[in-house]
Amino acid sequence: MRKYLSYLLLIIISLSSLILSFECSTLKLDNISSERALTTLKALGYNTVEHTNVYMDDIKLSTLSPMDETDTSSDIFIIDIPDYDNYSLNNLESNNDDDDNAFNQYLSGTSMDKPTQSDPIERIMVCYKKDKVSQYSDFLNTLYNKLDVPAKQILIEALIVEINSDAVKDQGLALEYLNQQDGLSINTPRNDGSPLSIIFSEEDFIEQAIDEYGYPFTNTLDDIFKVKLNALINDKSAEILSKPSVLVLDGRQARIQVGQQIPITKLPISAFSGDEILIPDIEYLPVGIVLNLKPRISNDLKSVSMQVETIITETEELTSGVLEAPIINNRKVESHVKVLNNTPFIIGGLISNKKADQEGRIPILSKIPFLGKLFSWNTKQSIKKEVIVVITPHIIDNNDANFSRVIPQDESIFDSFGNTLFPNSYRLKESDIYDLNFITESNYLKNIKINAENMQNSENEEIKSLSNDLLNNFIPGEEIITRRMLYDIIEKQNYFKVVDSDKIIFFNNEKDYGVDFIKNYFKTIGQANKGILLLVSKDNSSNDTFFRPGVSIKEINLSENYNYKSLLKNEWDKNDGYYPILLTNQKDLKRLYEILIMQEVLKLNSSLELTIKEFKRGLEIQFPAKDLISNNSFVIDENIANYFYETNFYYERFEEEFKRETSYLLK
Repeated sequence: MRKYLSYLLLIIISLSSLILSFECSTLKLDNISSERALTTLKALGYNTVEHTNVYMDDIKLSTLSPMDETDTSSDIFIIDIPDYDNYSLNNLESNNDDDDNAFNQYLSGTSMDKPTQSDPIERIMVCYKKDKVSQYSDFLNTLYNKLDVPAKQILIEALIVEINSDAVKDQGLALEYLNQQDGLSINTPRNDGSPLSIIFSEEDFIEQAIDEYGYPFTNTLDDIFKVKLNALINDKSAEILSKPSVLVLDGRQARIQVGQQIPITKLPISAFSGDEILIPDIEYLPVGIVLNLKPRISNDLKSVSMQVETIITETEELTSGVLEAPIINNRKVESHVKVLNNTPFIIGGLISNKKADQEGRIPILSKIPFLGKLFSWNTKQSIKKEVIVVITPHIIDNNDANFSRVIPQDESIFDSFGNTLFPNSYRLKESDIYDLNFITESNYLKNIKINAENMQNSENEEIKSLSNDLLNNFIPGEEIITRRMLYDIIEKQNYFKVVDSDKIIFFNNEKDYGVDFIKNYFKTIGQANKGILLLVSKDNSSNDTFFRPGVSIKEINLSENYNYKSLLKNEWDKNDGYYPILLTNQKDLKRLYEILIMQEVLKLNSSLELTIKEFKRGLEIQFPAKDLISNNSFVIDENIANYFYETNFYYERFEEEFKRETSYLLK
C-alpha cells in the first residue's frame, strides 16, 4: 500500500511540475477549421495532439480519444479541442423515416435528446514553456498571419435580358453587340448552332465623346453596351428578366435561382382490396433562371477564373387536363472562363422560337354564307427571341473602393428611425465621412511607420505593442476624429430637440456637491454680454474612495467682439485641475445637448471601433429612441467636458494625441 501511495505521489509531483512549467492558452480560429490548421502545423514541425473516434464492434461511439501521447519534452504543443456534433433543426426532423410519426412529430415538437452545449467551436489549445515566450509569439504569427486568414470575396453581378432578334438587328446590335469597326466581333450563335461566350474588357476599348457643354469625356465599352441595351428596352424590343447579384467567397459556389415552381401530377398505383386505384400525387418542379457560379481569384488579384452554368427553363401553354403535365423547354450553357477583374462577359445563343396561330373575325358579318371569309382572317406568327446573360465579377477587398459595390446606396430609406420597441439605426453615407488622405497618405505618417518597423523587437512591451499597432494601420488619436464625424451625424438628426433641460444635472461644488440644474442658468446664458463657465473637477481620487464629478460655476463678462474658441482654449490650457465648458448662447447649449446624446450613442454602440479604417460608408450605427432620450437624465462629468472640447478642437486634439503617443519614435 505504501509503495502504491509513493508511486501515486511521484506521479502527482511530476504532473504538478509539468503544469507549473507550462502556460496554456485557448485560441479561437476565425477562418480555417481546427483539423486543417493542426494538419498544416504538424507538417511545419509543431507537436500536435489530435483526436480520433472510438469504435466498438464497428460501431462508432460518442467518444473521442487522443491519437498520440503528449510529448511534454517539446517547447510548445498544440491540442485540438473537439467540436460537438452540430445538429441542425432540419436534421432532427428528418431522422424519423416513418411518415406518420414524422408528421406527428412536426406538429408536436421534436425530442431534444442531445445535451445543450454553448461553448464556441473551432478552437485549439496551445501550451508552451514559460521561458519560451518568443516561440509562442512566432507560433501566433504563423497561425494568424499565414494560416487563419480570410478568403477574398467576389461580387458577381448578372444581367439576364431577353431580346427580340429582329429588333436587335434594327438597333445595330444584331448578332454583333458592337459592330466590326469597334474592333470587336461578338457573334452568337456559331454556325453549328452551339452557343458562344463572349469576353470583352474595358481596358481594350474606350470611346471619346463630347458632352452637351462641349467638354470631352470617355465612354467605356461597358457604358456603350448599356446605352444600346437601354435603347432596346425603351423600344420594348428587350426585357430584363432578372438582375441579381451575389457576394461569394473565393473558390466557393454561388447559386442564383429566379422563377417559380409549377405542379407536376404523378399517378402512382396502389392496391386496395384487390383492385388497383390511381392516387394522384403532386410534385413541384422549379422553372425559370438558374445561375451556378464558382469563381477563383488569381494570385495577383487581377483576374477571375470561373465555372459557369446557365439554365433557362420555361413551360409551354398549360394543357386543360388536370392530370396532364406541361411541356418544359430547357436551354442550358456550361462554360469555363477567365476574365479580368471588373470585366463583363456575355453568354449568348440561348435562342427560342415561338410560333402562334391567331384567328380573328368580325361578329355577324363573318357568318354570312360565301362572303363571311372576307370578314375573318388567320395569321401565323413566328417570334424568335434570344436570351443573353451578362456576368461581371468584382474582386472585393474590405479596404478597397470596390467594397462600396455591396453597400446600399446613400438613401434615407435604409435608415430606421421612429422605432418604439427596438433601437433606431443609421447607415453611414459617403457625405458623413471626412476626406482624411492628408493624414493617412502623409509622408509624416509613412516616416513614423518606418521608425515603428525598427522598434518591433523592443524590450519595452508598451513600445513594441504600439509599433505593431501602427504597422497594422492604427493611427493614435483617430478616435477623436471619428467621434467628431459621429457628432456631425447627431447634429443632422436634430436629436437635441427631445432633450429635457429639466433633466440635465450636475453636482455643484458651492452647494456641498448638491444636485443643481443647468436650466437655472439659462437667464445668464441668454444675456448678450454674459456667459457661464462650468469647471468640471478632474478625477484625482484614490482607489479606495468614490469620486463625485463636482462642478464649479463661474459667471463671465463677454466683450463685444469676443472670440468663443479663444476663450475656451485659454481656459483649457490653464489646466488647473478642472475641465471647462463655456456656454455663451443657445448655440453652445445645443452643442452641450448633442454631446450628451453622443455619449448615449457611444454606450449603445460599445463594440464600435472608433478608427478611420472601420468608420466608413455602409456601417450601421444604433441610435437610442427619442422617447428614451426625452425621459433620460444626464449628468455633466469630465467625459462630457472632454467631448465638448474635442468637438470644438477635434483636429488640434488629434494632433496633440498623435504626437504624444508617437514621441518615442521621433527621438
